[in-house]
Amino acid sequence: MNFGSNALKYGHSAGHATFHVTRPVPGRLRVAVTDDGMGIPADKRAKIFEPFQRAGQETGPVEGTGIGLAISKRLAELMGGSVGFTSAVGRGSKFWIELPEVAEIGDGAASRARAGAQDSRFAGEAGKHLLVYVEDNPSNIALMEAVIDDLAGIEMLTATSGETGLELIRARRPDLVLMDINLPGMSGIEARRRLREDPETCSIPVIALSAAALPRDTIRANEVGFARYLTKPVKIDELLAAFDEFLS
Repeated sequence: MNFGSNALKYGHSAGHATFHVTRPVPGRLRVAVTDDGMGIPADKRAKIFEPFQRAGQETGPVEGTGIGLAISKRLAELMGGSVGFTSAVGRGSKFWIELPEVAEIGDGAASRARAGAQDSRFAGEAGKHLLVYVEDNPSNIALMEAVIDDLAGIEMLTATSGETGLELIRARRPDLVLMDINLPGMSGIEARRRLREDPETCSIPVIALSAAALPRDTIRANEVGFARYLTKPVKIDELLAAFDEFLS
């Protein structure tokens, strides 16, 4: 994400950014981002992965702190990988991350989710309860889909922002809403506040989902009327218990 963001920020309006994947050696996977932007001057390349280095763009029109590449390098190294780049002034740059490749990718979280869901009363229940899930993270959506796929009694619709979530909830009037707190644009807190102020949606139970687990976070959620506050990563048994309570 960092490499892709930089390719767009430091490119030009008619330029291109390309992602491609290779295996430079057996057991290693390389994901590279190539752009045709301004490139990096030769005298700035040695320190490009050091904190607060912006390759001469410190006073340029593009905002930034100069820590993104340093963080990306550190994260790659913590996962047993590495980063690197090539660049030519006026022709663009190519940044890559290389990581160890696993022989087989298992979906453990989804498998555990399905195992838990099969024991729920909604797995064999006739009829549909409508659930709206407001979440911007594709991985979290995929996990929730793995749960709902085995619950024949629940149909799930998703929205990836608070604004579209409000539109969907008002249009479909679901039986239950799962609301991520940290959404792009309108936060989950603000979206819940608006649902509570609307006479047509105020009675719909809304469950908060958040990675924040401090007491003040729970208190804040309770103040705006969330029915439950579940922390991420979501515990499947807690989620199914909430379904039992609010969709009974």
